[in-house]
Amino acid sequence: MSINLFFVLILGLLVGMFGYFKPHEKQHYEAQEVPQFELEQFVIYEITSSKIDHFFEGEHGKHFEDRYEISGAKFTNNVKPLLESIRADEALYKEDVITLKGHVHYSRADGLAFRSSEGIYDQNRSLIQTKGPFVITKDQHRIEGSRLNYDLVHDTTSADQVRGSYQLH
Repeated sequence: MSINLFFVLILGLLVGMFGYFKPHEKQHYEAQEVPQFELEQFVIYEITSSKIDHFFEGEHGKHFEDRYEISGAKFTNNVKPLLESIRADEALYKEDVITLKGHVHYSRADGLAFRSSEGIYDQNRSLIQTKGPFVITKDQHRIEGSRLNYDLVHDTTSADQVRGSYQLH
């Protein structure tokens, strides 16, 4: 066997190996935001030296650097004169603003209740907003409408397509 034939066989073997073990292109994945932690069936309390100020609970929660995303959410605020709570199927809690979706229900200790399919609750400004239909009840009184802006501090409401029922005593 000549030396040239030996090198041709080696070259053929190397080309065959390169073709068989050809490097594949790496798949590029888009970077997804990863939560700092996730919780299942949880309750989180904010406690001061005198009482529990806030607590929120949920079925599944994710904490990101700037927000919480919660399913089966319930937020309770005990800072204001009247205890208030709000619950929804899905919630996004960011900078004291809670964006809610699915079966939104707000209730206050004096009997005021609010229901909608979506809403935004700004805790600092004590303002509830919704763009869709809503129902507010207190005692036997009932108000229905769409596009609600409800200021809890001043107890003022603005809405569209309002229809109400009041019980006079």
